[in-house]
Amino acid sequence: MQLPVKTSTFNVSRSRGFSLLEILVVILIIGFSIQLVTFTVGESDEQLLEKEARKLHGIVNLASEFAVLNQVELGLHLDKRKIEFLVFDGEQWTTFEAEELYKPIEYSEEYKIELNLEDLAWSQDNLLEQSNWQEIMGTGEDDNLLELKKKKIPQVLILSSGEVSAFQISLELTEEPEPVYFIEGEFMAPVKLRQEPE
Repeated sequence: MQLPVKTSTFNVSRSRGFSLLEILVVILIIGFSIQLVTFTVGESDEQLLEKEARKLHGIVNLASEFAVLNQVELGLHLDKRKIEFLVFDGEQWTTFEAEELYKPIEYSEEYKIELNLEDLAWSQDNLLEQSNWQEIMGTGEDDNLLELKKKKIPQVLILSSGEVSAFQISLELTEEPEPVYFIEGEFMAPVKLRQEPE
């Protein structure tokens, strides 16, 4: 007795490759996974802090160049979390908004910003520190305290001669003690930027 032998037949037309639909589905899955990775990686808080410090450093240096080139007196005023550039119009200080770049900068709660004007090692040699500030700022001794509070008076001077009054701005994250970025003006522009720890 002989048993019948079964032979299998292969479907030759199906084994040629992937269909267009299968390739498109794989590309779609890869695209979604790449998008998820870029959203989760993003920029860290420290990278954003460094970007903000470099931005402020650049704006202060550009303001100094603007003051020299246009022969205007500029100032910098920090109030809580808001930095404003001021311009002296011959009689008083006003907010400098002629250029988009110099519009007030307001920092969010995640940043801690401070302005230090005292006990700077380099401030003793600065001639601006020995000047009569009331004359430079357009305020007289007869102005009362309420009028002075209404006026915006710069804490840092950026003069048309290229001189800058001594200052140190520190910028750091509220939640983390390090790193801290320092923007420092000694006597002449450009101002310096340094980071601690380096």
